[in-house]
Amino acid sequence: MVIASLIRKVFFSVITILFATNSFSADLVRIYALAEKNDPVYQQEISTHRAILESKPQAWSQLLPSLDISANTRRNAQDITTSGSSIGADGEIDFNSHGYSLNLSQPLFRRDRFIALSQADSQIKESEAKLAKSQQNLIVSVSESYFNVLRGLDNLVFAEIETKSLNRQLEQANQRFEVGLSAITDVQEAQAGYDLAVAQEIVAINAIDNAKEEIRELTGEYIDDFDGLSENIALIRPDPEEIDSWTELSIKQNLDVSAANFALEIARKEIKKQSAAHLPTVDIVASHGYDSTGGRFGSTRTDRSSIGLELNVPLYTGGLVSSKTREAHERYNLAMHYLEKARRSAQRNTREAYLGVISGISQVNALKQAVVSSETALLATEAGFEVGTRTAVDVVASQRATSKARRDYSNAKYNYILNTLKLKQAAGTLSPNDLNIINAWLIK
Repeated sequence: MVIASLIRKVFFSVITILFATNSFSADLVRIYALAEKNDPVYQQEISTHRAILESKPQAWSQLLPSLDISANTRRNAQDITTSGSSIGADGEIDFNSHGYSLNLSQPLFRRDRFIALSQADSQIKESEAKLAKSQQNLIVSVSESYFNVLRGLDNLVFAEIETKSLNRQLEQANQRFEVGLSAITDVQEAQAGYDLAVAQEIVAINAIDNAKEEIRELTGEYIDDFDGLSENIALIRPDPEEIDSWTELSIKQNLDVSAANFALEIARKEIKKQSAAHLPTVDIVASHGYDSTGGRFGSTRTDRSSIGLELNVPLYTGGLVSSKTREAHERYNLAMHYLEKARRSAQRNTREAYLGVISGISQVNALKQAVVSSETALLATEAGFEVGTRTAVDVVASQRATSKARRDYSNAKYNYILNTLKLKQAAGTLSPNDLNIINAWLIK
């Protein structure tokens, strides 16, 4: 038993040293700030949004004038041989030729390009909704990982309390057995309970390590010390306290629904854009050029300028336009089905989170009282064991019940907080400011 205790202390010390290296303490708001800056998933979404912002100037560029200039210079060699003609003379001629051309084109009627400009606005709004959704996901992910660490720390404390209690119980069982006051089964039961408590300590430490790794993955930093949750937190009920009101709000403001609505609008415009390929196009075209060349009859210089309208009427493209239009119709149907899925998911998530908040408040209150009751029962059971009215089996069972009540109470508080965040996320109202409220419930 002494060896087992020594092994545990060494194991815990090694873990502490490992995680103390290059680590620092932080609260929920600070960890979120690190994650917002360093989380690769969120940074990918930011880069994607910045790329999509370029769709607007690109669409505008297709409606603005285009101007290009080309120039050339050549060295020419001619070997002339004439037959039956007295004009000119045979022989070799070398001369230079050069010139330039300045060309201007201004679209007048390009229906597909005007539609593309409108599409760019919808694409940017869709991207904004997705970026905001990614931020909300990050808030929830950081909170879940943070409270997973606190859950593990709580479980470790509960396991240590249970280990100390059962270790004391094991010593008493051995003493009572040595003087003939109890059977060997009491010692065996106490030993089994103690061994299980030691195993639970190791499991709790492993859970803490894993949760800290989740934080490191989000922030890129090793964080060792976390502010804990206060014993008394404000159990705030949803406002309004009507599940249908929250459901209606989610249909209007849920960011997945908003992004799906914009995607549907983009798909609708895509149908019009592809159909517009059947329409004629009209452009203003203008050019100015200069050419200089030599030759058999001497050098020639030409200045030329022109301006006019250019009409292009598509007659037949092998069915390409019709095929792309049909494809756009099917992609519109796909976007419509995705929108319906987003609405249903928003409704389900909202109702689940709302019910989780309501039931969570009741669970926190009930489990808080359950902890008090189980601790009282444990004290009574331990006192009964000392006077011989209770067995070691009773003490171990009571200790396990007490530890379970403590863990359930701890989990209920964390689940309540996470459900409040998920409810706001489903309703589309979650923001980093909501973390400030939760951060006020933490203590150093």
